[in-house]
Amino acid sequence: MAAEPAGEDRPGDAAAPKAPRTAVKFAAAALALALLIGLAFAAEFAFRQLSDFGATPPSDQATEPKNPTLYTAEELRRDLPHFTARQGGECMTVRPGLHWDPRFGFASKTLDKDCARKLFAAHPKSVVLLGGSAMENNQAPNYLTTIDSYAFGGDASFATLNLAESGARHSNMLIRLLHDVIELHPTYVVFLDGFNEFNSVRLGGAPEDDFYWTAGVQDRIQNPSRFFRDKVIEQSRILQLLALKTGFISSARVARDTIDPRGVDAAAAYYVKMRGYTQTICEAYRIKCIFIIQPVALLEAAPSQAAKKAASEHLKSFLADDGVYKNGYAHIFRHAGDKVLDATHLFDGKDEIYIDVVHFNKRGSELIGKFIYAAVKARDDDASAGNR
Repeated sequence: MAAEPAGEDRPGDAAAPKAPRTAVKFAAAALALALLIGLAFAAEFAFRQLSDFGATPPSDQATEPKNPTLYTAEELRRDLPHFTARQGGECMTVRPGLHWDPRFGFASKTLDKDCARKLFAAHPKSVVLLGGSAMENNQAPNYLTTIDSYAFGGDASFATLNLAESGARHSNMLIRLLHDVIELHPTYVVFLDGFNEFNSVRLGGAPEDDFYWTAGVQDRIQNPSRFFRDKVIEQSRILQLLALKTGFISSARVARDTIDPRGVDAAAAYYVKMRGYTQTICEAYRIKCIFIIQPVALLEAAPSQAAKKAASEHLKSFLADDGVYKNGYAHIFRHAGDKVLDATHLFDGKDEIYIDVVHFNKRGSELIGKFIYAAVKARDDDASAGNR
């Protein structure tokens, strides 16, 4: 057999170094991936610490008061009910989580109408309170410091029912009026509106839509993949930066830096129109309806230190809101100023009230409650004078 030429590589010799080279490439790729992940986490942490657009938005969830020294030990008890029997506490069930009514949208409260009819029949006067989370007043630890109690707790001639819902604008409550309230034949219905009229346009939605529809329900039904994408964006400051600052991602869960003033005017005009429809319905059913435009810290003429702080924190997340509410409220008062009661400056110069720009502690609840009671009594006095 002929000898192989000296120094000539054998066929298998060239493949020998491949295994270590492959391992090195794999290790390098793994290291690069780990570095990228580490950099992503570090960047996310940095953005969470430094970004202005990550401030905490207003919350309607029940939390411990920021200034508990204002409250007595009894007022802070969470084991006491939020509504007494005379306030419809036995006629409502409040459900946690997201529940959707096909007529009026987000609906945490279910109503036992037979119970409510009996409650109203047992009292000379009855009041239904409607509005968003400010009227819902979830920030009160229990019934002792709610709007309901400050308004009517001292007058046993009144039975009350608070059907306000988080995020609701007037049009939502108009439908609830039709579906739940008219057949109860209340003496009064009081609406506390304003802030939520502009929630949809603030998130890039249509002026006539409501908050929950724009912020996720629409996509959850019509475009599920975008809904889950926006849920991911909501959890990341980096993705929020891409969505908010660059416009690279359009997310309904991130407020816009700039908002077309025409959208604000359209949202305000929709409130004016819906309020007019509500007034007609109330008159047809002989219900005395009262429409109140709520306070917002952004609009304080003589803001307290707490109001200034609430406004400053809010504007970190919602850069355009100062103009939105000044222009939007101005439109409402221009076109319906003689049809609504103006409570926008009710908290002016009063400290220790705001929790955020729209929610308040017991002092705010007391002022709003007394404002509502005075408005109801004024309607009583007007009716008495008309019957003379």
